[in-house]
Amino acid sequence: MEKRFSGLTAVLLFVWVLGLAGMSEAQKYGGTVTLGMYSDLMTTDLHRMIGNPTAQFGMLVAPSLVDFDDGGSFVPGLAESWKVSPDASEYTFFLRKNILFHNGRELTAEDIKKNIERLQDEKTRSPRREEYLIIKKVEAIDKYTVRFYLTGPNAAFLTVLRPSNMFITAPESFESNHPIGAGPFEFVEWKTRQYVKVKRYKNYWKKDKSGNQLPYVDEVILKPIPDDAVRYTALRTGDVDWIWAFPFEQIPEIRKNPPPGIVASIRGGERSIQLNLNCARGPTKDVRVRQAMAYAIDKKELMEGLTWGVAPPEAQKFPRGTDWYFEGIEDPYRVADLAKARQLLKEAGYEKGVPLNMIVRNETFIMNMAALAQAHLKRIGIDLKLEIIDRTTHQARQQKQQFDLYPTHLPPVPDPDDYYVYYRSKADQNYTGYSNPECDKLLEEGRRTGDVAKRKEIYRKVVELINRDLPSIFLGHYPVAQASRTYLKNMKTNSRGDVIWAYGGITQAWLEK
Repeated sequence: MEKRFSGLTAVLLFVWVLGLAGMSEAQKYGGTVTLGMYSDLMTTDLHRMIGNPTAQFGMLVAPSLVDFDDGGSFVPGLAESWKVSPDASEYTFFLRKNILFHNGRELTAEDIKKNIERLQDEKTRSPRREEYLIIKKVEAIDKYTVRFYLTGPNAAFLTVLRPSNMFITAPESFESNHPIGAGPFEFVEWKTRQYVKVKRYKNYWKKDKSGNQLPYVDEVILKPIPDDAVRYTALRTGDVDWIWAFPFEQIPEIRKNPPPGIVASIRGGERSIQLNLNCARGPTKDVRVRQAMAYAIDKKELMEGLTWGVAPPEAQKFPRGTDWYFEGIEDPYRVADLAKARQLLKEAGYEKGVPLNMIVRNETFIMNMAALAQAHLKRIGIDLKLEIIDRTTHQARQQKQQFDLYPTHLPPVPDPDDYYVYYRSKADQNYTGYSNPECDKLLEEGRRTGDVAKRKEIYRKVVELINRDLPSIFLGHYPVAQASRTYLKNMKTNSRGDVIWAYGGITQAWLEK
């Protein structure tokens, strides 16, 4: 297993808790917990899932074969174990017995097979279909054994099955918009832009360390509140019991004068904060324009302004202290150089500046990031127009490459094959249109190579190419700054900030009121 965050310094990783109850307290059953999320669902069809809020919902309802631990590494999920062939072209999973779907039917290997086939079916229109095409065949060996035959060696195949990406649902619910999974909670209803409601599944297979049935709470409501300040106010007034993130500008005040009734947790995060640039069309197609933008942005200043000094600048997707962070990677744009930036714009034919279009999701953190980038780029004559749009429209604009750039923060996976998903020339999620044959060759080689040392050499080169060609400007990593009411006990998220994970989250939280 990969070890995550083992080397982070106190500056990057700390958990600060006010009045956190110890596990010695008796767990209580019952009650409704309302979670304040930063966005609404995109769909209830989990095979067509887009966006982290939808993924968080999916993890509550329909877990995968594997799960995440506290550091984001893979541990058993619906499968109790697995084995990999010597050439990493076959993966065999051994399912837990007596796991029941929410309709009472037992989950079998045949159900796993049908889920994969639906994800691969072009008619499903899954935005993640390409990831599953590396599976040549799925075979139900017996009732509890399923084997994946891949199109070739793939040392990173588990990332395809990650719990935030692969949701096992009962085939009889495929076209119903009412997902039936085998998770700790059953889907109840979704009111667009208002809430999604799930209820405790009484026959969930997992128990706590004392043998008590999980989960403890009767009902969970995920409530979309895009504005950070409004979300934090909702927590303080008790309208919600927990929030995905609170405004970073509140951190100094919370440290100095902790608000009554609130438990806050802050830790270094894994989500990559970055600006994605259009490499296929418009002014940003010219690498000199992209380089000029990178030289114009003072990363340290931007990250301090964005996270109030909690997170430092970085120049790669994986954070410091993880297995796939590379020491000594040169960041040519670590220090802003406005003279160099203006010279590059001049060479590209934009001596008098250039207007650019930035599409921006209507979420506080993203909008703050956009405003800071706009101010930095203005210093070299780039007139950045911000289009504030909802998540659905933003996704459509990304797919059609109708932008010059956009700010984002992306969730991590425990393997650098994540670069394959976003930066291979023909990748479905390569919205920037980045195309570099050298990078493509390295990404394919990284998938086929099982030797960790060799893979690190490969992906180090990939990071160096991305920093040179700049389909993305890596800025740093999103801190996990979450908070709850003090009566919500043991609500501990993992390093990804997930509301549910193998050994924690909402399944092991309870209400003390």
